[in-house]
Order: sequence, then structure tokens, then C-alpha cells
Amino acid sequence: VPPNTGDFIVQTIIKRTLENEAIKREKLTYKRVYAVDNLNDREQITDREREEVVLIEPGGKEKIVQINGRQVNGGKAKAPKFDLIKVLEAMAKLDNFEVARIEMIAARPNYVIHFKAKPRQRTNGDVEEILVRSEGVIHVDIEKFYIKQFSAWIVRSYARGGIFGWNIFNLTRANIEMAQEEFNGIVVMSSVLITDRYSLFGADTFEKQTWTYQDYQLAK
Repeated sequence: VPPNTGDFIVQTIIKRTLENEAIKREKLTYKRVYAVDNLNDREQITDREREEVVLIEPGGKEKIVQINGRQVNGGKAKAPKFDLIKVLEAMAKLDNFEVARIEMIAARPNYVIHFKAKPRQRTNGDVEEILVRSEGVIHVDIEKFYIKQFSAWIVRSYARGGIFGWNIFNLTRANIEMAQEEFNGIVVMSSVLITDRYSLFGADTFEKQTWTYQDYQLAK
């Protein structure tokens, strides 16, 4: 495999993803279910902190329809922490890519591409700060050039807001799993799972955040 093949594939993914997002925004309605579960040191769920269901309508209009099992009459939803376009653009800037092999997923061939940050990269913002500390693997559909599966994990901690030698925020773990599928020829998100552990002003948080996408329908 030529050494720049991975870079070409990622740039093609970005282009195709932008085109697909415009189609998805125009044509689809669906639901996004967001859940936050607190974990103990053995990664067992101790309690569910929050669950909300968001309805996304054509044009990208979002409204919360359910919070913790209770129906609500609208409300502004928070954007998911995982923004695929921003992540891909940061990866294209920061990472080296190695096309390892081809694997079949659901009878479709996929590139398996490993990525990790180039040395001595300058970063801008939290997404780049986390990615420059991460490595992972993506499975890319060869025919349509979209990410079927995405996995990443930080290999060194990320701290900011230091004062008197003490960090206000310290992220020691961030594992990300993302999956996509197709609906009527449109690439759609299936799920995103982020397991993270961080301290803020000395208080420790260990949690699992899940975004599940469902009930895709073509706009009438």
C-alpha cells in the first residue's frame, strides 16, 4: 500500500461525509437517545444520571421529547460531544494513517486503518488536544468511503486550567466507540459510546455516555 493511501482515504471520507450530512439533514427524521451512567472502579454501572430522547426533524431542527422517562413539551437539546466532521478534520491534520488490511463486515469489504498522532503537533481546542493524545482504528467501507466503525482511546492524560501546580481539569481516560449504517442509501449514525474518567476541581467522575440513534424515516 502506498504510504499516502491512508491520507487519501481520510480526505475522501471527509468529502463524502459532508455530502451525506447535507442529504441526511434534508431528508430524514429520527430520534437520538442520550444516556449518562455513572461507573465504579470495576466499570459497573452504579446509577443512571440522565436519559433524554431528542427528535431530529428535516432541516436539523431538534427538540427534547422525553427526559428520564417523562414526556416533555420541547426544550433545547445539547449537541453530542462526538462531532464526526470535527473529529475527521482533526485527524487529517494531526494523525498518521496505516492501512493494515481489508476485512469483511456484513458481506462488505472495509479498509482497516490504524491511526495515531504525528510527533510535535500544534493543537487548537479540546478535540485536537484529546486526539493528539489518542490512537485507534477505523473500518472504512471501500465502496462508499464512510466509516463503518470507529474506535479510539487516549494514551496519555490531558490536563488544563493549571494553577499553583494543580490542574483544574484532568482527563485520564477517554474511550470512544462509534458505528454507522445505511438507511435507504443514506449513511446514518447507529451509536456512539464514550467512557471517560476525569477530575474537575478535585472531584472524580467516571462515566459512560451513550448516544443511540433510532426510528429513521424519510421526510414526507
